[in-house]
Amino acid sequence: MKKNLGIPALIVSAGLLFSPAPLAAAGVGTTGAQFLKVGVGARQLAMGSAAVALIDDANALNWNPGALGAVKRRNVTASYNSLFKDQNQGFLAYASPLPDDMGTWAAGFNYLTVSDIEKRTADTEDPESTFSNQNFALSASYGRPTPVSGLSIGGNLKYIREKLDTFSGNAVALDIGALYQTRIEHLSAGFMMQNLGSKIGPDPLPLTFKGGAAYKLCGEKLVLASDIDWLAIDQRVYWDIGSEFWANKNLAVRAGYQFGHAQDRLQSSLVGFAFGLGLRLEQLRVDYAFLPFGDLGDTHRITLGWNFR
Repeated sequence: MKKNLGIPALIVSAGLLFSPAPLAAAGVGTTGAQFLKVGVGARQLAMGSAAVALIDDANALNWNPGALGAVKRRNVTASYNSLFKDQNQGFLAYASPLPDDMGTWAAGFNYLTVSDIEKRTADTEDPESTFSNQNFALSASYGRPTPVSGLSIGGNLKYIREKLDTFSGNAVALDIGALYQTRIEHLSAGFMMQNLGSKIGPDPLPLTFKGGAAYKLCGEKLVLASDIDWLAIDQRVYWDIGSEFWANKNLAVRAGYQFGHAQDRLQSSLVGFAFGLGLRLEQLRVDYAFLPFGDLGDTHRITLGWNFR
């Protein structure tokens, strides 16, 4: 992956932006810790990232910690994202309900690395050296039901670290979310404020607001979901829609689309689409998502989940 360090450092790692989480290619450099925009969880990504009201496991750390209050069993989730050349992302999270309906605590680790970035200080054919871009976030989370029937709230406290060649920075951030099971049967609504915190280096974190709803029908075999995402610093708005159909008790087919990518100047008719499958075998869940990005390449996401008895 050839990059020139004479370009601002965040442009060197601009590939971090190209994920099904809201893109901000036209706003490169306006925020730090861009890897926080990369979504996790193949189920949610296959549904176009329309997930703020549709979380029932430890992936709630990324999409809506308010949903932790609705998690009833201990579970662990592990995701791997194959992004573009030399870029890899992983996510590991564990959630456990507390006794006596005292809520649910969770912990998570999210990382993204870009290796073998070529360094040049002059216009030469051969690089002088190579370096890497390393990013990670540690999260401690808690969610619980409220006295309001059907409403649960929660939050994440995150420690974020970013390293790019000679630059390194740290930040602390807070996520706050809510999940509401409405009086309409099978209709839920969610809201999340993400990445409210300190700067990392000279740049603010990618503050994001997300709200949406999910509706289950046909005996809960079919799920329809829709979210609106607002990236406050990058000044981007996205509309996510997604669907999930359980062909039987073990196999799900998913598809989604994220509107708003025209503003990111990505020249491909498939950008924004997402497709995937889910397999449920007793306590084990296996999810896969495919997201095309035109000339940038295709991305593949895999998530394994385990529900403890």
